[in-house]
Amino acid sequence: MNNFHIILIEPQESLNIGSVARAMQNLGFEHLHLVAPRGYDRERACVTARDASVLLDTMTIHESFTEAIAPMQEVVGLALRKGENPAHYVSLPQWSEKLTQRADRTTALVFGPEDDDLRHEHLNLCRWVVRIPTTAAYPSFNLAQSVLLTLYEITRSLPESLALAPTLADAPTENEFVQLDRHLDGVMAASGFVRPGTPAPVPALVKSLLRRCDPTRHELSVLLALFSRVHKNLPPAP
Repeated sequence: MNNFHIILIEPQESLNIGSVARAMQNLGFEHLHLVAPRGYDRERACVTARDASVLLDTMTIHESFTEAIAPMQEVVGLALRKGENPAHYVSLPQWSEKLTQRADRTTALVFGPEDDDLRHEHLNLCRWVVRIPTTAAYPSFNLAQSVLLTLYEITRSLPESLALAPTLADAPTENEFVQLDRHLDGVMAASGFVRPGTPAPVPALVKSLLRRCDPTRHELSVLLALFSRVHKNLPPAP
């Protein structure tokens, strides 16, 4: 499962981090990332990690979410939200059905803090927002359970040959989308599309839409060249 990276946003409890590492090792996942952990204690995490403590030694700690996902080709958020757009918000079984066509992408699986859901700043950068089905009365799992269920669904859905597939070089990384975002911001401001008072979700929606279009790396480079030229030739925003 070399192409999958588990990213924990602002985890609060080191015991939970250890439990996540153990679930990952049990199912053959190796890449663990923490974003701005709150008081991480390795010794405490080792209590629940047991033999998976090696993953605690190799995991990466990031200061920001954008830093963590910069090299990723697909960003998947696990959240409680039920959006209306079926091209963006799906259940875990629905998402797993798509995996055979997307398993060769470097994929981030993003989980929010224990006491909160993923925020809009995270969801806007996700190609998919995935919900684990639950009963209405008890709609949430703890962090380690969410990770375990998601990873099990991946292993159940992917043949071993696909699970070990090399990364697809033709898919752009999040860092390449960020370069496009900068020119989009400039074009939207200079053209008057975004003005003081424009609701914040509007530019975020445009950026999210382009990510969901799934351009190849070549197609994204064409978009980048186009918006770069437009941005350069527009007068500065008033």
